[in-house]
Amino acid sequence: MHDTSLNKSKSVNDVSHCKNCVTHFVVDILTLHRRYQLRFILMFRAILFIVGILSSQSLWCQTQHISTMDNVSPEQKEKIYKTHPGWEIPVSLTLIGAASLGYKWMDQRASLTAEQAAALNPLSINSFDRPAAYYDPATFKSAQSKSDILMTVFVAAPILLVFDKKIRRDYMDMLTMLAAAHGVDNTIFFSTILFVRRPRPLTYNPALPLEAKTGVGKTNSFPSGHVSWTATSTFFIAKVYTDYHHIKGWKRMLFFTGAALPPTLIGYYRVHAGSHFPTDAIVGGLLGAACGIGVPELHRISKKVDGLSIHPFFMNGSNGLSLSYDFK
Repeated sequence: MHDTSLNKSKSVNDVSHCKNCVTHFVVDILTLHRRYQLRFILMFRAILFIVGILSSQSLWCQTQHISTMDNVSPEQKEKIYKTHPGWEIPVSLTLIGAASLGYKWMDQRASLTAEQAAALNPLSINSFDRPAAYYDPATFKSAQSKSDILMTVFVAAPILLVFDKKIRRDYMDMLTMLAAAHGVDNTIFFSTILFVRRPRPLTYNPALPLEAKTGVGKTNSFPSGHVSWTATSTFFIAKVYTDYHHIKGWKRMLFFTGAALPPTLIGYYRVHAGSHFPTDAIVGGLLGAACGIGVPELHRISKKVDGLSIHPFFMNGSNGLSLSYDFK
């Protein structure tokens, strides 16, 4: 009887110990550094949200496409982009997933010791970036929060494209190119922070104690991920919309100017959060813009190659080849 009681007590203790382990594990997950919670999890939730919404249009779009195909003009039937969803989407999502999973390891590589932090001198920073090392730490938390919220909203902004009938018709092309744009952007971004170890502005700030300047994630300032991911989405919207509606010239420039405003605002908050220098934000914006514009344009160019033709010619005793290109 005594042995039975001991066994029951031991079992209860084991169960309690397991529950405590699970509880601690959950608490650890829920209390991960803000960088993991907002900078990555929310961003990829936003991307997955876009994927889910666009995918939910599949049956509706297919039905509409079949029922209206005989009633549309040749211009309406013509596709703007040529994509390969079968391999582009899996590859793009793999790149995004790999970058996300590998960030913790890269963040640990970006650590800063007390000796290294103490050796940093704000006067060694170039004159353009130097003011970022002296911003008031009291504003860091608020600026960080604003940049996180704005980034999440604008990364998810391409969902607005589903409200355009012309674009919604080619939802799979949009999904493929959006995934590819973020896949390329994430790959370049994470490769850069892996090899370029630039201390964040807060590590130079004389108003902060040494303890606040040390630890993981302190030397991955260049470039700004928040700005880069936001610019990828906003410039993607501007590029796709102007392509579908054949908007050219200064009107197109207005769209791209509007696309630059969200990453600029987020860059401002990232700098005032002590996380990035102005040049980090600028390069992040350029990277995102290049991906947001470049990926759709590459798909558009691949379609235009069909208009390339070569013909022999004979004229006035000479002969050769005539190269013609049909711009669509």
